[in-house]
Amino acid sequence: MKTIKTVLLAGFFASFMLILASCSSDDNNNSNVSESSALPENARNFITTHFPEATYTLVKQNSVADDDGSIYDVYLSNGFEIDFDANGNWTDVDGNTQAVPVAIIPASITSYVAANYAGQTINTIEIEATGYDIELSSGLDLVFNAQGEFIRVDS
Repeated sequence: MKTIKTVLLAGFFASFMLILASCSSDDNNNSNVSESSALPENARNFITTHFPEATYTLVKQNSVADDDGSIYDVYLSNGFEIDFDANGNWTDVDGNTQAVPVAIIPASITSYVAANYAGQTINTIEIEATGYDIELSSGLDLVFNAQGEFIRVDS
């Protein structure tokens, strides 16, 4: 009986260690915490312009660009997360449960959402190779082409 308990305990411990070893705060282990001064000037200006009351809580600089081309992941005190490419151009603005500043959204997308999803706000906007992907406050994802024309509801 003692042998069975020992084997089970050893198995549990080995499983726990395997799970612990596989966990990581970054999927590809290629990011470093940076100062906000490491951000390109375009990125700092974007944050100052659109989020003047927010402060930086975390700036991560990746050594390899993500799929969307982002190098910098910026977390602000107001709950927004913004990704920037190497030139400081935003690639993703995620407000979580907050509306993204209207000034950064193409007018045609804002008009489409107002006309077809009254009362909804755009809480995330991402620039993709083929256009824009947005998430509404209801959780619905919409896809637009590069000209801001509606393509489809993303599933």
